[in-house]
Amino acid sequence: MTSKTAYSKAVRRSLPSKYLQVGMVLIASSLLLFLLSGLGAAQSLPAAEQPFALQELEDPLHDIVLPTMYAMLEADVSPTLADATLINRFRFIVSLAMFDAAAPYHPTAVGMYTRIERRPENEWTDANINQAMLRAAYQALRGLLPEREPVWRNMLASYGLDPDNASADLRTPAGIGNAAGIGAIQARFHDGINQAGDYLDTTGYAPVNSAYELRDASRWQPGLRRLGIGVYSVQQFVTPQLANMEPMALFNPRELRVENPSASAPENWEAYIAQVDQVLAASANLSEEQKLKAELFDNKVASLGFSYLKIADDLQLSPADIVRGYFLKASAWMDASIMIWQEKARFDAVRPFSAIAHVYGDEPVTAWGGPGQGTQTIPASQWQAYLPEADHPEYPSGTTCGCYAHAQALRRLTGTDELNWSVSYPAGTSRIEPGVTPARDTTLTFATWTDFAKDCGDSRNWSGVHFLPAVENSAESCNVFGDMAYEYFLTLMDGTAPPRQPAQATQVDPWLLAARQSPPPLAVVPENTYPTPLTCENISASVEVSAINNGIVCAGVDLSGLSTLGNLLDAVSISGALHLGAQVCFDKPGTVASIQDEGATMKIVELTSYNLPNRTCAWVDEPGTLVLVPAAHGLLNCTVTVLENLRLRRSPGDGAVITIVPANARLLADRESGDWLHVSYEGRSGWVSALYVTAEGSC
Repeated sequence: MTSKTAYSKAVRRSLPSKYLQVGMVLIASSLLLFLLSGLGAAQSLPAAEQPFALQELEDPLHDIVLPTMYAMLEADVSPTLADATLINRFRFIVSLAMFDAAAPYHPTAVGMYTRIERRPENEWTDANINQAMLRAAYQALRGLLPEREPVWRNMLASYGLDPDNASADLRTPAGIGNAAGIGAIQARFHDGINQAGDYLDTTGYAPVNSAYELRDASRWQPGLRRLGIGVYSVQQFVTPQLANMEPMALFNPRELRVENPSASAPENWEAYIAQVDQVLAASANLSEEQKLKAELFDNKVASLGFSYLKIADDLQLSPADIVRGYFLKASAWMDASIMIWQEKARFDAVRPFSAIAHVYGDEPVTAWGGPGQGTQTIPASQWQAYLPEADHPEYPSGTTCGCYAHAQALRRLTGTDELNWSVSYPAGTSRIEPGVTPARDTTLTFATWTDFAKDCGDSRNWSGVHFLPAVENSAESCNVFGDMAYEYFLTLMDGTAPPRQPAQATQVDPWLLAARQSPPPLAVVPENTYPTPLTCENISASVEVSAINNGIVCAGVDLSGLSTLGNLLDAVSISGALHLGAQVCFDKPGTVASIQDEGATMKIVELTSYNLPNRTCAWVDEPGTLVLVPAAHGLLNCTVTVLENLRLRRSPGDGAVITIVPANARLLADRESGDWLHVSYEGRSGWVSALYVTAEGSC
């Protein structure tokens, strides 16, 4: 092993402590050294020394590719490396390119997008694999940030590789790497995040509130940031179109939802005040350990990257296996963020800084008073979070969700919850309170991935950027993304994953589309409404009926008798004097619908639903059976039989093919879109053409 190789290895293993000790930020000056020498320290090689052999590179991903990439992301995308949406897409695509490049040098693995013929076992050397992976990363980075072409060229040239080698020979490492990198870019170029349009919003999102006026105290208010004397900027919702990006794992984000943040609605005033007071109490009692953990998890490179390096070193993973594990955990975080951004756009929820000022105005509150100021009594309107406010609505918490997905993916990969990762902070090395925090040398320790994920989520509440429900509901919902990413990852590794078509944007969230296209439904019952008609008082504790007059008759419904209609959550039969209308509310989230009897068959018809605190409601003026169903659009409940082999597609029309459904298969259809039916087949859900099936039941 050459001296350079030994030094690179030592630097890589010291990365967590080295960088965390200088304030948890990968500062540009130290990172640019990577561009010059490929090393992570302030030392350069003698000019006469030649690049060392590729087989001696133990971790090209962390020693070469990521430091080079992060330096450019810090300069061009995110100065603090905290804007997770774009940074993680870069990480995902670069590791995807390297993953696909390594696949031909494995007994069974296949690429996600490029299917290159397996090479003979005598070619499975680190030298070949490292060259293929580095060239794949080079091509991916060229596609992601073409304006930084000189940097990417230097990255290859510094390690003895010719950037101008455009070989397409799939029998060589150069050809394999070029094909995998170009394939990754081409496959993800139209994945829904609008790379072709410089990542500009494609959803038409517009905030209800301005940075200067809180018109709706339940909704997100963009923050105002001081850039210099008299110079300010207003926050914009960063990449709301991320909600429409195609995931890595095979799932439909529209089928995954989180609970409504009811405490963020001012009409639920007691709960609104309670969650404001909880944030203020956490702010007033911030400990040094909580501050350091908040800073650690705010820096996604330090927390996610270095925790993964810890287990990669513990397991002594090969260069290719380091890339594979990194690809897995980056995919889990990316998939989690798609659902989170979907729900952020749906709820558009208020941040604590706006709600605190709304509740208390200029009244004095006790809270953290600013960097180095400790706990103070300050006007509520001057309250600030310990961490900078992120550029998107509050609910749910993206960082919490990402940490739980990351932890679960690596827990599945390693087969253990053990982590045993420690992070040391010398006195005064806080990013927010430099020279003050911590007062003495401090070490943070995370014994398990469970501890890691919980502290990550809790830190968002301690630091004042999230209310507690945003953290708790994300924690409950997000392990699944680690599981789904790992299950798909296994199919890539064992070679059973079907060929994947280029990614495309998923359909716009039907909930959001309907909310923007339809006028807000009347959600207030007239003042002279009886609280509950006499005949409805004891029908069900979960159903509430109110009306203009008292001539309404309610009756309970046996859901087991309606089992052929699918998954019904609740039901009530309404009749009587309905000419003036009645409001029917269920105490669960969902969609209110009516059952229509058409002779031999029955079908479910959606009504216009609206939300009141802790209730889902609809206004009805005709008798019938009202049911609560899981939120969906174009509801169906029927069985169809496939007439010939059909493609199961990711979306109606020309969506990517998931698999082939054989003739005579019987499928349950739960919704429709034009001539397409949404069905499930062997655990996978997608769309089939309604023109090639026969239907039974309530279709």
